[in-house]
This record gives sequence, structure tokens and C-alpha cells, in this order.
Amino acid sequence: MNKLALVLLPIFSAISLAQTVSVGVLGGVPLIDQTYNHDESRPYVIGPSIEVRLLAGFALEADALYQRLGNSFSYQLLDSTGVVSGPGPASFANRLRANMWEFPLLGKYYFRRDSAWQPFIGTGWALRFANINQAGTETSIDANGAPNTFAFRDSFRSDLEVGATVAAGVRYRIGHFAILPEVRYTRWGGSNGTFRKNEAALFLGISF
Repeated sequence: MNKLALVLLPIFSAISLAQTVSVGVLGGVPLIDQTYNHDESRPYVIGPSIEVRLLAGFALEADALYQRLGNSFSYQLLDSTGVVSGPGPASFANRLRANMWEFPLLGKYYFRRDSAWQPFIGTGWALRFANINQAGTETSIDANGAPNTFAFRDSFRSDLEVGATVAAGVRYRIGHFAILPEVRYTRWGGSNGTFRKNEAALFLGISF
């Protein structure tokens, strides 16, 4: 059984026991840079959300969150006189852009279920992958002191990563709508050297 099946199986099991199913949208602001070097990521996270309300204040939430990530990195090797050194590598520049998708699955518990304000806590697992495009140039100096520059470009998909997620927030009901501000933290596993292992964000959800 693959990782995606392990995420989807509890969702379908919970729906059969559900008291209420609500759908909505979740938008957030990252609190930590998601890439190393000079982070140039877009300052938002957004995507659809579905919540299955169970018995005794428990619920199950599944999201599909999108982020546009990016960074740039460059260096130039100089000698003591401020001249490009050689022979060997002289300069390097790289620009990365990525479309990141995350799929969190959270078990939640609501307090004060008879109140309009219902605080909640949650924990669970998340999957993520990214479609990455990078391009740049590299310059080296040969034995005669002449520079040689070549450009490179690459597109690839990152490995699927699994993370542990915790969340806390409040649900406020207004008629047929609910507003859910929350803070969420995820610790990612794996050995991906492009994106940070720690992720934190402030979210605001609207459900129907």
C-alpha cells in the first residue's frame, strides 16, 4: 500500500461515521522561510479543505495546500587584489522556482462544543512534493586565464516527503459559515536539502 493510500483510507473510514461534513478554503502566511540561501518565495499558502465532524468533539481534516517557492544563490571567487582567481571555478549563479503541494491529514478535538467559539487542537501527518525548475550559469578560468561560461537548466520533481503536524486554533460559527484561525507547525522528515525541515504558518479557514 503506497503513502497516498495510507492517507486516504482514514478519510473514507471517517466519512461513514460522520455527523457533519464541511468544505472550504484555507489561506495562510508562512512564519519561516521555506528555502535556504536568498528566499524569494511568495508570502502565502492556499488551498481547499474538507472537515468531517465525528462524535464527542472529534473531527478529521484533509487539505491540499499550494505554495510558490523560490530562491537565488551566487558567488564569485576573488584573490587578495580583488581580481577573479584562476585557474578553476570563478563564479556561480543559480535561480530556483518550485510549485509545492502539501497534503495534511489532521485529527482534531473541539472544546466547548455548545459555544459559538470552539477552541481546537489537532495533530497528524502530511505529505509534500514539489515540481522544481532551476537555471543558472557557471564560469571557470582555464590555465591561460581565459574565462569559460556555460549555462544550465533543469526541471525535476522532488521526492515525496512525510511530516508530523500539530495545530491549534478556534472555530467561530456565523450562520451557515465558520471562520477558523489557527497556527500550524510541521516537522518534515527525509533528506531534501532544498527545503527546510521546519515549517510554521498562520492560517485562516472559511468553511460552509
